[in-house]
Amino acid sequence: MSQHIITGVLSESLLGEANHLVNKLSKEQLLWLGGYLSGIGLNGQQDTAVAYQQEVTNGTGIKDNQTSTANLKVLVGSHSGNGKLIARQLAEKAKSNGLQLEVSSMGDFRPKHLQKEDNVIFIVSTHGEGEPPVEAADLHKFLGGKRVGNISQLNYAVVALGDSSYQFFCQTGVDFHNRLKAHGANALSEPLLLDVDFKDQLDNLPDTVLALFGNLKSSSSDTGISAVGAHTISDGLVEAELIDKVLLNGRGSNKETYHIELDIEGTGLSYQPGDALEVYAVNDDELVQQLLTRLNYSGDEPVEHKGTTYTISELLKFHKEITVVTIPVLKKLSAFVKEPDLNRLLDKRDELDSFLYGSDLLDVLSDFSLSVQPQELADTLRTLPPRAYSIASSQAEVGDEVHLTVGAVRYEKNERPHQGVCSTFLIDQLEEGAKVAVQIKSNEGFRLPTNETDIILIGAGTGIAPYRAFLQEREAAEAIGKNWLFFGDQHFETDFLYQAEWLKYRQKGLLSKVDVAFSRDQQEKVYVQHRIKAQADEVYEWLQNGATIYVCGDRKTLARDVQQAFIEILQEQENISFEQAQERLLQLKKEGRYQEDVY
Repeated sequence: MSQHIITGVLSESLLGEANHLVNKLSKEQLLWLGGYLSGIGLNGQQDTAVAYQQEVTNGTGIKDNQTSTANLKVLVGSHSGNGKLIARQLAEKAKSNGLQLEVSSMGDFRPKHLQKEDNVIFIVSTHGEGEPPVEAADLHKFLGGKRVGNISQLNYAVVALGDSSYQFFCQTGVDFHNRLKAHGANALSEPLLLDVDFKDQLDNLPDTVLALFGNLKSSSSDTGISAVGAHTISDGLVEAELIDKVLLNGRGSNKETYHIELDIEGTGLSYQPGDALEVYAVNDDELVQQLLTRLNYSGDEPVEHKGTTYTISELLKFHKEITVVTIPVLKKLSAFVKEPDLNRLLDKRDELDSFLYGSDLLDVLSDFSLSVQPQELADTLRTLPPRAYSIASSQAEVGDEVHLTVGAVRYEKNERPHQGVCSTFLIDQLEEGAKVAVQIKSNEGFRLPTNETDIILIGAGTGIAPYRAFLQEREAAEAIGKNWLFFGDQHFETDFLYQAEWLKYRQKGLLSKVDVAFSRDQQEKVYVQHRIKAQADEVYEWLQNGATIYVCGDRKTLARDVQQAFIEILQEQENISFEQAQERLLQLKKEGRYQEDVY
């Protein structure tokens, strides 16, 4: 039977040569040859689900030459796993439709090769002030230059990931679209802009994107694809029990920072240092009631949301974003406002940003009269997304627990108190024994190096959280690499978060160095970037010896200022230009030796 199968593939002469070789080989050599042949010729026939999982993760591509009807490449540029999640969904859908699909990280793609591509889907996120993620930086820069060449043969679509509560929503994706179009590439659609609730669209997104390129074979059923999407979305969402909550700041502090411990025993959750925990909060009852009063709703009006009927009160409390108003939501709300003032505001970006900064839905309703029905409001508001917190513990130390460092968000605007939805939910609403829905958000771009590698940890305020996890992990692993901590906050006496733990690690020798910057303990404010520059020689020496740099905290101030400090250190220590120092830092980021977890 075996020979009959083989002769259907090989000619008699080739079969004779194969038999001649096989008869000369030992059992061990035959086993090796089987593995060799699998590696070079048969791996295109492996299970597709396994293939695309591996290829998207490794950034090397997915190919199925047996059923290809088109040549389609997906280039992913994303800091978290969201871009890869979408790429996996596209890969699964493409397979079911007989499309050849290749997925690659933008960091592994040679920009000049765009001239050789016919069909490309760009999946890219936006960071900071409209900046590309590290793996997309080179391609983004290349497209903004004059060396692109002729790419008029290229058909493309852009899937842009972002958060509409930020000013530069999906800016990198918009940049990619505009630059590709300017160089003559053929846009198959306007950029698809995905907000933080993009998972709601995952069932239909692959069809929408792939249909742009045509040549799709009809599937007998889409239920398999929908099931994959639904499984991915729900996988990992569990209830964790609050077991401890401790105020970290001393009496008289201007801040309110809590250490929170959650029990995850029996949930199956596991995490690595550097990961975040997504917390599904609920909105404050008082704010919900104020909105209902302003809208003249009783609260009992029925509305539909994702195929389920709720009262409008339930919807506003559990399912819709009401503490943040984004520009897309405000534009939708403008359809229900008769006064022209809102439309004028939408045309003035600076005034609009100022109006939205720190505003909630009640602020909008207080300034503009809306005539909107409950269902119309339900269809307009953004789904309440989870809030992600850097995990402040290592399972090597705490087992079936997960620890967070949470700063309360409270402020005054328009002569009334405002608060963050999740921080105050955890701090004010949850009591010991209460349960909260959570899931792990993997952060592959913020990982510890080998145990032999030195690390420099830089953070301010709640940005200290992942470093507690890092040092717990390094202690458990008996890592021999040195550890240097830079930490900043307002006052030494009241705001030195986890001070006793850092001192313990310093006494043990786990922390080789600790440098702190308390900005308001002296007349002239001192921040962590000043401490870094003050020790430029030693910082550079650690860098030269292979140290990995970590930065965690506010992206607009800390991340920007620390990056500037390192550019200046590189510029001075290596006697290079500012532009060359920027390139050196970018190279460190690409090598994973300068990692950021910023918000």
